[in-house]
Amino acid sequence: MRLTAPRAALAVAAAATVLAGTAAAVAPPATAVPLVAAVPTKARPAAPALLTLPAPTGRYAVGTVPLHLIDTARTDPWEDGRRHRELMVNVWYPTRSTAGRPRAPWVTPAEAGPVGRDVVQTLTGAPGDVPGLAAVRTHGAVGAPVVERPGGHPVVLFSPGYGAERNSSAALVEDLASRGYVVVTIDHPHDAIAVEFPGGRVVPNTITALLEKHPDQQDALVAKMVSTRVADARFVLDELERRNTGWMRLTDVGMVGHSLGGATAAQVAYEDERVTAGVNMDGNPYGSVVTAGLDEPFLLVASSSTTRATTPAWGTFADNLRGWHREIRVAGTEHLSFHDIVLARATLARLPGVAPSVLTEAFGTLDGRRVVAVERAYVGAFFDLHLRGTDRHLLDRRSPRFPEVTFVA
Repeated sequence: MRLTAPRAALAVAAAATVLAGTAAAVAPPATAVPLVAAVPTKARPAAPALLTLPAPTGRYAVGTVPLHLIDTARTDPWEDGRRHRELMVNVWYPTRSTAGRPRAPWVTPAEAGPVGRDVVQTLTGAPGDVPGLAAVRTHGAVGAPVVERPGGHPVVLFSPGYGAERNSSAALVEDLASRGYVVVTIDHPHDAIAVEFPGGRVVPNTITALLEKHPDQQDALVAKMVSTRVADARFVLDELERRNTGWMRLTDVGMVGHSLGGATAAQVAYEDERVTAGVNMDGNPYGSVVTAGLDEPFLLVASSSTTRATTPAWGTFADNLRGWHREIRVAGTEHLSFHDIVLARATLARLPGVAPSVLTEAFGTLDGRRVVAVERAYVGAFFDLHLRGTDRHLLDRRSPRFPEVTFVA
């Protein structure tokens, strides 16, 4: 979610089962993913789910497994210097068998409360709760067997926006997995509103307080956030390489992100040669990549409000893209349109203090399910072209199937 406090600093930023970091990350093809340590999820709220994710459109069902990763070579830059950097990630992948497997939660029960309160704070400026958030389920079957593929499945990393959790764009991520991609979604602790680790330990967002306390240091803090996220993504790639048994193809990796996650995707593509294709969904670019540019293929997806006039770094970055690139704008969208919470708009409208104008400012006018259809189509076509060599020609010119989408460049 886009938090209220960092708006000045971030111009565009407005598990069931957990594997221990020392365990095998994923299983070989056609075998079940081993489950090592469980976080109880039996207790579910009586309230109906806040939102429903549209069914994935690919040929496969979707499996997922959450992982706890510990980077013993790095201390957490937001801690006291004594704790190693720890991450929670989800690996999403194609499967044919979901029988008897529970569907993974969108957020864990311990994360639901803080995330819901952030949603209300963002929309109303006042404290409150969102009923039904803990009841939201993804289509990911926990621990389902992986589909075999000669040479391995192409891999895509996902980084969320500031304050958002790793599965905040699950509607997009699940669809990529159903099309035969392995997608790894990354939580960035102290940046996300809440991250639950094995044993029930929850790490809250601590960066917002720093931004409020040190407004004169916002540029430095944002730079630190981006560099930390980049290091997180590169560490995840290292772990995938170390644990890969041949079912992931890690020679050419894609990365996509929303908001600050989109900025992260660009910077990772600049710093890590393993990432050869990137997508920024409405994120204000940061870091050396803005002026250094990229030779790798890159897709920019803008909301209606993101232009060169409103977001100068967006234009500078776009001008410095030397490889294959496209810049598209989706009419009727706003910054939070590319977050799954757009699918809860009708429910959020019934919360006390949520004015229609606030929802329009956050989500625009385009229906949430239509936004999901657009991002699935264009992001999927981009990765099909640059990670698989399959040209669907959707990115050649404006399509009558998607009149909301215009080509800026």
